[in-house]
Amino acid sequence: MRTVPLLAGLMLAAPALAQSGKPLRDYPVVEVAGTAVEHVEPDRADVTLGVFAEKPTAAEATAALARQSTGLMQQIDATGIARKDMRTTSVDVTPIYAEAREPKTQIVKQTLTGFRASTRLVVATGDIEHVGELVAKLLATHANQLEGVEFRISDRAEREDALLGKAVANAQKRARLLAEGAAMKLGELVEIDAGQSAPMAYASAKSARGMAAEAAASVAIRPGEERLEAHVRTLWRLLPK
Repeated sequence: MRTVPLLAGLMLAAPALAQSGKPLRDYPVVEVAGTAVEHVEPDRADVTLGVFAEKPTAAEATAALARQSTGLMQQIDATGIARKDMRTTSVDVTPIYAEAREPKTQIVKQTLTGFRASTRLVVATGDIEHVGELVAKLLATHANQLEGVEFRISDRAEREDALLGKAVANAQKRARLLAEGAAMKLGELVEIDAGQSAPMAYASAKSARGMAAEAAASVAIRPGEERLEAHVRTLWRLLPK
């Protein structure tokens, strides 16, 4: 019962190629898509932490930030994470204003009340199972802001390359089935077009400005799995048996 739709698909292949603007060939072909999928658990995590200090003057805020960020670095060192796996992505000093509205004129007046010094640090770790514990420990002392945890696969490129080969094999298998259904045999590969889709896994974490140590202790983070995909479009020549 499957022979009819298979033959129908083959008969429509040539007109479809002509309508799409592709070269019209004087021999029968079959166009087949191939897919390969793999579910992988990430093996690396990037934890983005923030440290800030608010003081009356910019100098005081910067000095306080320096003490906090140095303490944070030392604490991270104590966990065994290498310095090459830590990077500072930003350092800022901004004024803090208090706003008051004049009752009669409704004009908003701003008054300088101090300065805020802040820095953002990204920490990479391969200890996926204890990311939540690491976050809680760092938030309980020197870090006072959690901006997110991003999971990734360290050998993603190699896995995607392997999936491409599997996708081509899948396309060839499907093309051979179509050829057999049409009482023909599969010839050489005429065209191939590859594309990949590999979404990034991301563990969302709310900004935790001033998060208390007891709140940080409740952080539970799991990476889940990433779905890696590879897709190919192939065109095969069909030969008579």
